[in-house]
Amino acid sequence: MKKYIYTFIIVFIGYFIGNSIYIEMTKDKTPGKAKRLECQRKVVTFERGFGNKDISLSQKQIESGNNHFTSSVEKAVYSQSILFNYISLNDTDKVMKNLLDSYIQIKNDKEKNYNYSYYIYENDKNDPGKKTKKSKLYAGYIVFEVKNKNNKTIYKVQIDFMDKHGADIVSSINCIVESFMTYNKSKE
Repeated sequence: MKKYIYTFIIVFIGYFIGNSIYIEMTKDKTPGKAKRLECQRKVVTFERGFGNKDISLSQKQIESGNNHFTSSVEKAVYSQSILFNYISLNDTDKVMKNLLDSYIQIKNDKEKNYNYSYYIYENDKNDPGKKTKKSKLYAGYIVFEVKNKNNKTIYKVQIDFMDKHGADIVSSINCIVESFMTYNKSKE
């Protein structure tokens, strides 16, 4: 009888050790990674919201046609910048504007309580701060941020793009807008 009890205890302990190792090896090592949409699963995406009511109101502001935004670029400094030889901020602004306009339900130029902005960052692979191979894999990322009238961030999303000529930037911008416009929609 003791032999069976010892065997059971050893198997039981082995199961918990094996299960713990499996969980540790398969869990996501990067907190904040977003995976709620299909487009977010294709590349690395970080998403964070601060205040569901503000986010809902800012989504309604876009739906009413108040979607004015600012944009900028951050070129590589330590490497030769090549991305912006193939794309322009003017072109990406047109894509962003068309996407935001596609959400307009009723045109109403009322109050503008929320400010929208995005910037395109070109990955600087020669930056001395980038020490890992993983940090040099992507071509860049796009950050979209929404701030309230007190200049407090209420939503922020960052999505990578992989093509060094920016061929996938339009799909990343699509994902940014979809991410924002669907954020917390299922909870309403």
